[in-house]
Amino acid sequence: MINNNPFHVRIETDGGKFGFTVGIDVIVSLLHLEPGCFLIFTKYFGNDFNLKVFGKNGVENNFLDVDVDVPLVPPIDAVNEIYEEPHSRVYRFSRSVGTDFMLPDRVSEMAKLNLCLKDITVRLLNMEPPVQFTNGTRRERTHNGFRYALRRWSKFMKTAGIKVRDNVDFCFDENEQVLSVEKVVPYVSGRN
Repeated sequence: MINNNPFHVRIETDGGKFGFTVGIDVIVSLLHLEPGCFLIFTKYFGNDFNLKVFGKNGVENNFLDVDVDVPLVPPIDAVNEIYEEPHSRVYRFSRSVGTDFMLPDRVSEMAKLNLCLKDITVRLLNMEPPVQFTNGTRRERTHNGFRYALRRWSKFMKTAGIKVRDNVDFCFDENEQVLSVEKVVPYVSGRN
């Protein structure tokens, strides 16, 4: 961590050899490291790692002047989230609809929204015939990172025939990069 912000590096393979996407020479140069510094890499998601740097005296260095694009995964904010298969390419979850829609951590990770915001293809399988369109995404800063949401949520709800408090079954396919609305169960008040 660099002053509570992880310096984010990724290990990739090239010709059977492992290496950082940001080379160690770039890290040393960028952070002005000297011989005797300690680097601690902590496993993040997939091939990603966070980096902590300690000086020769064993004290963690703070790098307030280093401008690093920090991809963070948003906190879980889902209710009734279903995590069926951790390594599956399809992720299913249910939500009781509110006035905003935050994507689950797993969907944000699968869509790679931490690398760049982009439009997501949406399929409304609850409609007859099914409807498909693209929907923008946005990110919000939280006290410990970012969380990701769909833009124009009220328009999305109107198009999908969803109302606040309805229960909706969603599915995200990582291969196709498609978020599907599979089923909508309308909210029924307990009063008659």
